[in-house]
Amino acid sequence: MLERILTDEFRNQLKATFMDIRETQEKKDENELAKDEERLRHKLIDSIEPYRSDVVFDTDYMVSAVDGSGSSELATLNDVRVHLLSTSTIVLGTNTKNGAPFMPMDRVTLEAALGRAQPYVNSYWHSGVRGDAREKMAETLEDIYPVSKIPDLILPFFRDTTNGQIQSIADLSNSRYSEHAAMLQTMESLIFYGQFLTNTHVHDELRKASEYAAARAVITSDIRPKYVLLDGAMSMFLHQLGQYPIMPTGFMLRELCSVARDKRVVLCAVSKSHTIPGADRIAELAEEVIGKSNKWFCFLPGQDDPGGGLHILEKRTYIPPPLAVPYLFSFSQDNRPSRIDFDRVWWLQNIFVAGDPKKTRQNEKALFRDIEFMSRDARWYGYPVALALAHEECKLSYEDLRLAKEIADDVLQELGMGIRRTVELREDYNL
Repeated sequence: MLERILTDEFRNQLKATFMDIRETQEKKDENELAKDEERLRHKLIDSIEPYRSDVVFDTDYMVSAVDGSGSSELATLNDVRVHLLSTSTIVLGTNTKNGAPFMPMDRVTLEAALGRAQPYVNSYWHSGVRGDAREKMAETLEDIYPVSKIPDLILPFFRDTTNGQIQSIADLSNSRYSEHAAMLQTMESLIFYGQFLTNTHVHDELRKASEYAAARAVITSDIRPKYVLLDGAMSMFLHQLGQYPIMPTGFMLRELCSVARDKRVVLCAVSKSHTIPGADRIAELAEEVIGKSNKWFCFLPGQDDPGGGLHILEKRTYIPPPLAVPYLFSFSQDNRPSRIDFDRVWWLQNIFVAGDPKKTRQNEKALFRDIEFMSRDARWYGYPVALALAHEECKLSYEDLRLAKEIADDVLQELGMGIRRTVELREDYNL
């Protein structure tokens, strides 16, 4: 295969593929983005005025971040897959008064506050049998996320999406969701696409639930962080007809947002990688408007925001995500722009000021001033240090996974359940 990859033929095939993308999708995106260039330049892009390096806050505060990792194939027992999941919670203090900003909270104190070891590691299994798959996944999600009553889990979504009109299950039964309300009574019933659950899909859902559970633990703890950062985006996919989440993790996200608001915590999600179309061109516009060395952010409005959504996003219904507000930002000219999402309900309460774009912009600038301040570690400059540390602590290296599989093999042998269940069958033939 290597000799084929090194041929001119393969190179030419790649060239044809990339040229086709450029001539079709990218040119179309450029034309759509051009329709919003003036709006981007004058209304959506703005600069950030950073804090001085020697700033001393009147009140220092805590910043927390959660990230997760894992493997969907720790072991295989016939058509049963064993999943390994890890999450890491990091807590830092601004500590400007002590002159030592963003020193991590020591592990003993952190574990005592959260009631679990850090990083946290657990294992779950998933069956490939059609009926069992959905039932087992629901059972696992109930074990992971600490909200056992279904009304408590689902009502935050319906309350937020109806601007508070739905406050109870009775309200839900008398709303436009009435025909679907009877189906939303158990964790299993919240798994809409149960018949299409692949091992990868199951693992992604379990991982998201684990991260949301870890974030909820720190939000409700005595740590009282001002900010809690998630890895990724606040994406949530809705039932096409019912317009409610097709997976329990969608409801979990909205419940988490509700808890964060009640605790006065700023919950946000930062993407290490994202698919915002036109991001590079927006970065070029920011450089033209603000200057090459400056730090900037760009609001990505939705249809319900003043001026409506961007033309380039009209057919990309997943941006902005339901009940979320995305921005692009860059704190270093060496980095491509990153994406950050905020809970829309929180944003409407704390950032957006109806009829006053100047005050809204002041609030945005203050918010991104904080985010920039927590992104100055030279190792990951421009990316929030708490999230970087959480990523470094939770990720499973090849060696970590190899050792975990060895231990799993030992346990299987100890239980008399066979050997080499952590090794794919093809390896018996050196394939």
